[in-house]
Amino acid sequence: MTGARERLVAAVLFALAALLWVGAAALADARVPPRLPGLKIMPRPRVEPPMRILRVTSSDPACQPNCPEWISAEGRIMPGAGAAFAKAVADLDGRRLPILISSPGGSLPDAVAMGKLIREKRLAVAVARTLIENCAERAPACPSAKGRAMTGGARCASACSLVLAGGVERLVGPMPLVGVHQITLAMKETEGAVHQKRIKKVYEPIGADEEVEGYLRSMGIGDPVMTLLRKTPASSIRWLSLAELQSSHLATLALDAEAPIVTSGANGLNAHAFDGAEARAADFTARGEAPVAGGAFEATLAYARGGGVVEIALAARDAKATPAQSGWALTVGGESLPLEAEGSAASVTIPRDRFCAEARGGKIAATVAARGSPAADFDLARLDRAAALIYEVCPPAGP
Repeated sequence: MTGARERLVAAVLFALAALLWVGAAALADARVPPRLPGLKIMPRPRVEPPMRILRVTSSDPACQPNCPEWISAEGRIMPGAGAAFAKAVADLDGRRLPILISSPGGSLPDAVAMGKLIREKRLAVAVARTLIENCAERAPACPSAKGRAMTGGARCASACSLVLAGGVERLVGPMPLVGVHQITLAMKETEGAVHQKRIKKVYEPIGADEEVEGYLRSMGIGDPVMTLLRKTPASSIRWLSLAELQSSHLATLALDAEAPIVTSGANGLNAHAFDGAEARAADFTARGEAPVAGGAFEATLAYARGGGVVEIALAARDAKATPAQSGWALTVGGESLPLEAEGSAASVTIPRDRFCAEARGGKIAATVAARGSPAADFDLARLDRAAALIYEVCPPAGP
């Protein structure tokens, strides 16, 4: 009996195995009906972090130790961003660094507060990103931040456009992403006995539309910005063309796409006129003539906004007498500076701090010595427009 039972169990197991094999083969030959949609794994939506406001120094090794600086403002404009921005500006002690901003928008009151402070302090705003090299992307703070600027991937939408409007100069790259839509206010409400809080969005709130229109007008921004803002639903975005940005004056200068921050010469913000006719390698210049034995030369001071150096250039009035041939030497504030000669001109950069130490005395004494000729003394502070340049390079500290 035992042997018969074992043979029966073995037969049953063999039959089950055969059925499983047949079923697997049938499933392998089966085809998915063509109307059955494939499954798609949708990417998780990217949550824009709150705006991080940092004072950044260029990480380009070529400009060390006198590199240009700027303020980076990136991320969503949350309530409180205006106060954080005001602190960052106050910490500059009167110096006017450019603002590089990239933001999808956010709090309307904070954006307006930022824009008004920017205009009050006469700061420039450029739509650009900053790649911080010594801190994590979402770290809330980054002391002594170092990085590089780029226009690729930068955008300024919704309330961010109001920050851009505040700049005394408003710069965008060759393919800008600056967008507007209808005004929306987000309000916190408390409901029920448990006091549960929820966010309520109010579209086109009464009074806010007129307030924004008045703000843009006061900043010198015209049509078609407000017209397009009103026409575009809050759930959408209207990206402004370069022509619309120019005609409305929401953009006043073109930012160089390859090098938004230039780190050679009069280093700093790198911009030019949209038609390319007027070079803007230096935002501020001062020129004048000074005597030298056998003729005269033209002296030029140049400084780009946010830069770490001031460039001093000398050009011979007589093209035959080149700086190299004449053996020119330049002394500023008692310190001899090596000139780089090129044709009939020569130039040198002086660190901003050293330049300001001389300028605070009310006079920037300079001496040009030519081979075989007596030295010529002159005052760089007396050049045409020098006062405006000195005020930009060395603004008085204060609130």
